[in-house]
Amino acid sequence: MRRKRVIAALGVALMCAPGTFVRTPIPETMPREIDVERVAGPSATTDPAWRVAGVWRYSADNRHFGGFSALLPVGEESLRAFSDRGVRFTFPEPGSDKPAIPQVELQAVRAGWSDHLWDVESAARDPAGRYWLGFEARHAIHRYTAANAPDGLRIIAKEVDWPDNEGAEAMERLADGSFMILPEGENVGLLYPSDPVAGTEPARFGFRRPAASYAATDLAQLPDGRVLLLMRNTVFALPPFDTLLAMGPPPRAGEVWAPQVVLDLTRAIERENFEGMAVRESKDGRVAVWVVSDDNFSVMQHTLLAKLIFDPAAADE
Repeated sequence: MRRKRVIAALGVALMCAPGTFVRTPIPETMPREIDVERVAGPSATTDPAWRVAGVWRYSADNRHFGGFSALLPVGEESLRAFSDRGVRFTFPEPGSDKPAIPQVELQAVRAGWSDHLWDVESAARDPAGRYWLGFEARHAIHRYTAANAPDGLRIIAKEVDWPDNEGAEAMERLADGSFMILPEGENVGLLYPSDPVAGTEPARFGFRRPAASYAATDLAQLPDGRVLLLMRNTVFALPPFDTLLAMGPPPRAGEVWAPQVVLDLTRAIERENFEGMAVRESKDGRVAVWVVSDDNFSVMQHTLLAKLIFDPAAADE
């Protein structure tokens, strides 16, 4: 077991070092052309409540494109991904009838913090369009207006004992206005009664992993109130990641949150390092669940966007 873990860790390190294989110059400016290729069509899963609607690969010959670790729904038919290099990628959902030009832009931060805040790991939004980003290393939560302007910053490093290479890996604003945060690899989460940037103090809740060795990578609340959890595990494979979806009721302060596995994504779609998730309810009551992968800026990985359809009615049968 130890040998397998060491080999998997070496595989991750190798894929995270694109300079080992890439020798051509990489542009410094933001990309204007994004290539999109459909790599998988609709397919069934092992659970009748879930099906795959499609998988798409996004690419651009630019050092700023890739590494997406957080995902939000924007407007009616657009998505917005945030990267490990502080880049914001806004693009239309595949199949959208509304024409839109993909935009790749640097994510602004509070003045004086540009050298410290760039690694975005999580995102949450409210109905008005404001959104919050969780930054790794500095353990920062940054609030933005609907127009993407910095609108408040809170550093919670002194309030938590998270390692620098962990942080607010998964964050969601729940329907009641509270904020749920799960750090990567930890068994305790934070529950803010309202906007964390406004100064509210968090309560703690325990986190019982539904699968050993899996770590949280993103959260999204479903229309029925349940919380969907995206989880990743490092394994002996290429790419060296397994992915699960788990589900449970919202956590309660002082109690243990114990979601249950609902889908093995590794068996449903192409293996990748899926870290971002967004949901959108359809008029028929079904829910589109979008997941995006972090390619670690490696030539051996890809930026994949997968669309899953969850049917709550089928799940209750």
